[in-house]
Amino acid sequence: MWNKKDVFQGSVAIGLLFSAVAVAGVSETVTERLSPETRQVLVEEMQLLASAMGPLHTAVVTGEHPSVAEQARRIRDSFVLKQKLSAAQKKEIATLPQQFIDADRSFHELAASLAEAGDRQKPALERFYFEEMTRSCQNCHQDFAGGRFPGFAGSSEKEAHGH
Repeated sequence: MWNKKDVFQGSVAIGLLFSAVAVAGVSETVTERLSPETRQVLVEEMQLLASAMGPLHTAVVTGEHPSVAEQARRIRDSFVLKQKLSAAQKKEIATLPQQFIDADRSFHELAASLAEAGDRQKPALERFYFEEMTRSCQNCHQDFAGGRFPGFAGSSEKEAHGH
């Protein structure tokens, strides 16, 4: 029998998976200049993030601090600019808008902070950093992949905070 927690966690995991699949092409407006190989690196990163965010959420809400730290480190370490890219791919990545690169860097810094919160067994900080990471995902999808995420079409950051 499914309880509310199982349904919620399943919904979160499925939503994240669909998000990763939707981003698979990443917004053409951001990545159209990239080679298929470099675009694939970004797709792989999005898929890794999606596969880690669901279990990370579960660990945060169940107080599994070592798992929070482990999952957050997986996310931090997926940082595309730290992967083994060829010199040509690094040049391609450098053609992306600075805001995109900054957003990616910031997201991975949030993951590092979340890993530290997990190590310190600080549930309030774990919730805070997980929420900030989620907000970062939404903002990036809205700003750089709105066409792939119709739910963000026409919305703005100001509207997003207008509870």
